Formats: sequence, structure tokens, C-alpha cells
Amino acid sequence: MTTKLGVVALAGPDNGGTYQYTLSMLQGLQHITGFEITLYGDPANPDFTKFGYPIQRFAESHAWQLAALAAYRLQLKLPDPLRSQDVLLAPIYSLALLHTATPFAYSLHDLQESHYPENFSLWQRIWRHQIHSCLLKRARRVICESQYVKADIVSSFSLPEQRIVVMPAPPQRQFRSEQSDEYLQAARLRLRLPPRFLFYPAQFWAHKNHLRLIEAFRGVVGEVPDLQLVLTGKKRDDYRTVMNAIEKFGLNEQVRHLGYIEQGDLQAVYRLASALVMPSLFESVSIPIYEAFQLGTPVVASAILAIPEQVGDAALLFDPTSVTSIKDAILNVVRNPEAAALRAKRGRDKMLAMTPQHYGNQLQALLSELKAC
Repeated sequence: MTTKLGVVALAGPDNGGTYQYTLSMLQGLQHITGFEITLYGDPANPDFTKFGYPIQRFAESHAWQLAALAAYRLQLKLPDPLRSQDVLLAPIYSLALLHTATPFAYSLHDLQESHYPENFSLWQRIWRHQIHSCLLKRARRVICESQYVKADIVSSFSLPEQRIVVMPAPPQRQFRSEQSDEYLQAARLRLRLPPRFLFYPAQFWAHKNHLRLIEAFRGVVGEVPDLQLVLTGKKRDDYRTVMNAIEKFGLNEQVRHLGYIEQGDLQAVYRLASALVMPSLFESVSIPIYEAFQLGTPVVASAILAIPEQVGDAALLFDPTSVTSIKDAILNVVRNPEAAALRAKRGRDKMLAMTPQHYGNQLQALLSELKAC
């Protein structure tokens, strides 16, 4: 007997990692059996339509979410747009889940606001706490991507451990195409990439820790003057602050900002980079680390939160609050290419084992549990 599964997919391209996670979940669902899948989201999104699932137009404005939360708190029921489904899966929170009788699981990606409250307004912190405290009461299962986040949920909301499923999503297999040496050299010329460089693809948010990286890189350049640093990310948030720091340290010729680049060029930058550097102060899971692993690029990263769990022995770790630690780790990677290549191979091996098929098997088990609830 076929079970009706509704996937509530509210994330869009502007949601960054959460959107990539949504696509990974949809890819994994292509490897399950016994479920008739309907996607609740944007029918005009080409990334959604390519999966071939029927799509019901669905969106939640912030005003509607406020009303849905208030109604739930007042014990008022709203119409249930998801009632035709037997089970529900939500890769990002949805307030409609508060008003459905259908059993559901949703993904809680992190509780960053508890660790870095300065990165959030008081309203944002209250909002995030309210929605998760309400949804966690109703969810049959909660999905997260690391044991660290699981422990965070348990301690913050006193949720029984058995209701939390740790299930890392494999990254999108977007870097499947082989790129010839000629293509790579053409990309190097087009993007004006130096012979040796570190790569950091990240938005200019405070927790991405650009400022310590720039200060550490000043020390690196003093010892390895031909090494450069390449950044991507939109010119918003702390972009101007970071650019001012680059100028202050006299690194205008050593640091390049590429802005947004297309997928083919992004793949080429990873391949040409001496290493990916990930100095972030908060990551539940780092997608750039997975992307670097896929392409065999050495990784040097923060030894914080879930990153050590994510990388294992496939990356060199440092203290992201210490400029000296960041500098020393970078120097270690660029001065010991054989050791860096060995760790990169371990990363690539991890990605070979982390397949959509394996993820689909995990989703199948989770959905079977939801059916039985």
C-alpha cells in the first residue's frame, strides 16, 4: 500500500545552506519506495521541478507565520493545507505544521542564537525560541545533522533523545563534470587567479570570522609572500568592514574578492586552490567543506562545534578565536603538501561513502517510524 508523503519545502535559493540541504533531501527521497510524494513549495522553481514530483503551491508570509503561532498559543485551530497527506517531512520549519494532525518530522539545523546572541536581534532570538519550542512539542521526530546539534537540542528544550534523529545530508553532486587542464587554465586567466591561493567562500556575516582570517593571513604572507587569498560572497552585511581590514593591513594585492561566480567556475576555483580555509565561529555542517572533499581539495578548518565531527581525520583544525592558531595551520598546509594531500584523499573517500542512496535508506527508516506513530 502506498503512503502519501508531503514534503514542505519553504527554502529558496536565497536561504543558502538550508536550500542546498532541501535539495539534498529531495535527491535522497528519489531512493525510497512505498511513498507517493507531493512537494509543497514553489512550482516555478526549476530546482524543484527537475525531481518530477507533483508540486502544490505553498508559501508562508511572515505575517501569516505570526498569526499561526499566535493561534497555536491561543489554542485556536487554523485550516490545515496538509491534511491530504499521511506523513509530512519538512527540511526547514513551517508554522503550518502547528495546525496539522498529520504526523511530521522537521529539521532543526542549529541553535546559533544561543551561542552568538550578538548576531541576532532580541526579536529574532525570541522568534526562533518560540517556533522551535512549539514545533518540538508536536513533531514526532526531529532531524539534525550532527551529534553536537542533538545535544544542543536536548539541553535547550529538554527533548527526549529518542525523538531526535542524527542524519547528515550528502551534499549535492553538482561537481560531477570533469574539467580539463585547458578549462582550468582558462578559468585561472578569466578569474585572474594566482598560481597559489587559499579559498574561502562565505557570506560576510560576523560569525564567518573574516577579520581574524585577514589578520592571520597578514602573518602568513610575511612568510609565504607568493600565497594569496580568494574570497566569494555578496557585497552586503560586513563586506565593507572586511574590505577596510584588507586595506588596513596592506593586503589589497594579496586578497581577491570574486563576488558571485557560476558553478563551473566555482568548481575550478576549488580545484585550483591550495586549500579551503574555513575559519567560521559557528557551523552545524559546512557545505564548502563537503564541496572541497568532493574535489580533493585540502581543508583547514575551525575546531569548533560540529566541524571536528564532520571532518574526522580529513582536515587540519585550528582555534578560530586565535589569529596565531589560524596562521600556523595555514602555514602547515602550504608547507606540507604531501600531508595535506593525504588528508584530502580521506575527505574524498568520506564523500564516496556518503551517497544519496545511503541517505535515502535513512529517510526510508525515518518515514516508516512516522507511519507507525
